[in-house]
Amino acid sequence: MGFLDFWKNEKDRLEPSDSQLDLLGNSQELLPQRKRFDGAMAFRRFTDTIKANGGDKDCYVNAVVTETQELFDCSVRELYQATGGKINRRETLPHEAQQAYMVNETLSAYELERMEGTIGGENQQEVNDKIEAVVREQSRQTRKHLSW
Repeated sequence: MGFLDFWKNEKDRLEPSDSQLDLLGNSQELLPQRKRFDGAMAFRRFTDTIKANGGDKDCYVNAVVTETQELFDCSVRELYQATGGKINRRETLPHEAQQAYMVNETLSAYELERMEGTIGGENQQEVNDKIEAVVREQSRQTRKHLSW
């Protein structure tokens, strides 16, 4: 199935539409208000899928630590210090690093959405560990496409 078939089937779920009445009282569908997709949106979607799979706040932090280690072969702190970035402000990282995060978090979100409802565990730590394993594997796959 290509994107256009996917879009026809999923449009209403992914992008609900509003309508308004015209002067004659007929309902007219309004075009959705779209924005350019950016790194902040990718990160929000990534964290939303972690939450939807049962991950907690510790899982968010550990997922970012894991993806950073796999993508960049360094810690979060090392990445920011070595590139002159300010901690917790991704826009201060080099564009290449921002792009790597955005691509990986988008792909990880797709994978976590696909797995939604199937990640379980005996306790919160097991759930977090399974989510982090998904992020680790996706980060390894993403790294293969990066130039470093």
